[in-house]
Amino acid sequence: MKLKTLSIAMMGLAAPGLVAADELLEMQKNDNNWVMPAGDYANTRYSELTQITKDNVKDLNMAWSFSTGVLRGHEGNALVMDGTMYVHTAFPNIVFALDLNNDGAIKWKYEPKQNYDETVPVMCCDTVNRGL
Repeated sequence: MKLKTLSIAMMGLAAPGLVAADELLEMQKNDNNWVMPAGDYANTRYSELTQITKDNVKDLNMAWSFSTGVLRGHEGNALVMDGTMYVHTAFPNIVFALDLNNDGAIKWKYEPKQNYDETVPVMCCDTVNRGL
C-alpha cells in the first residue's frame, strides 16, 4: 500500500514538469521563438529563419541596442517568446522583458531584493548569472 501511495505521489510531482516540457516543444516549433538557451534540447543553436542569408549578411546594421546597466559578466542567453525577449543580468540578477516589436522597449523589469554583503561573498566565479 505504501509503495502504491508513493508511486501515485511521484507521478503527481512529475506531471507538471512533463506538461512544461511539452509546452516548450510546442513553442519551439515557431522559428520566431528561442525558448531554450541553445535553441533546443540538442543544443544545436540553429534556426531555420531565412531573413539573413550569406548574400545579405554584409548589409546588416544595428537595429537597436539595450544596456542592462550592469557591468559584470553576462554569460547567459536571451530567450524569445511571442515577440518578447527576456534578458537577465549578473548580480543583482535583474530580469528584463523587451518588446521586439517596439525597438526593444522595456515591457517590465524584475529586480529581486538581495543583500549585497550577504550574497556576493558566497558566490562562485564572480557575480555572473548563466540563465533564467
